[in-house]
Amino acid sequence: MTPLKTKYAQTALYVGLLIVAILLMLGTKRCDNASPLPKVTTGNSGGDTLDVAILYGPMSYYLYADSLGGLNYDLAIKLDKDLGIPVKLWPVVSLDDALKRMEKGSYDMLASMPLDNSVKQRFLTTGSVFLDRLVLVQLADSAGNVEINSALDLWKDTVFVQKGSPSVARLANLSKETGNQIPVRQESGLSEEYLCMKVASGDIRLAVVNENTARKMKASYPLLSYDNPISFTQFQIWAFPKRDTASFNKIDRWLDSLRLTPYYKKLIERYRQ
Repeated sequence: MTPLKTKYAQTALYVGLLIVAILLMLGTKRCDNASPLPKVTTGNSGGDTLDVAILYGPMSYYLYADSLGGLNYDLAIKLDKDLGIPVKLWPVVSLDDALKRMEKGSYDMLASMPLDNSVKQRFLTTGSVFLDRLVLVQLADSAGNVEINSALDLWKDTVFVQKGSPSVARLANLSKETGNQIPVRQESGLSEEYLCMKVASGDIRLAVVNENTARKMKASYPLLSYDNPISFTQFQIWAFPKRDTASFNKIDRWLDSLRLTPYYKKLIERYRQ
């Protein structure tokens, strides 16, 4: 009877492991599916730990197949290793909320966001981590034709953006430049990835996101078009509260050196594919 009991015990073990695997799969976000948004979290770890609000998205912090990745994610891991600074990552969706929380002391750093004058006034900002630009995302037909071919036509429909994104100011400037008021709706609970998905599904018609995000999403949704730039190329930077000059200076110098290395160049190439 012992072999039979052993067989049953092994079967029970395999079934248990299968159930655990299924539960993990159900809780896992995948790059090619509509991912649930990351849970809103705050830092305040204390001690020497650097609490980093890391923006959720394909270029920054993402789940590729079964592995975490993203340029900001990989750089944060290397920062921990090179400088010996314990880094704790806090995925965020709302840029506006994350910046307010950083000003209040919940986070020590944000990775990453486009640089503009309003950001420079509020925060300490590193040199460029990578380059990006704002683009209009819309659906193309089977022949590749799109409804909006110029910024002059943006007034025709509501443009969806992340709340607090630099795209808000850019669209306001475009309204002044073109003489037509562009309807803008700011979404506080949607990532750039999810805005692209809503365009792809037809729930909304227009959105403005970063080009690197749009490029990644087009791989899953071929009819997405992002051929109309809304801004010039922008520096994407890491931001620090103005009170923490010590961490800022140390990490900014580290970034300056890292940008000259083959490691950095390979990292840029990997995430721009």
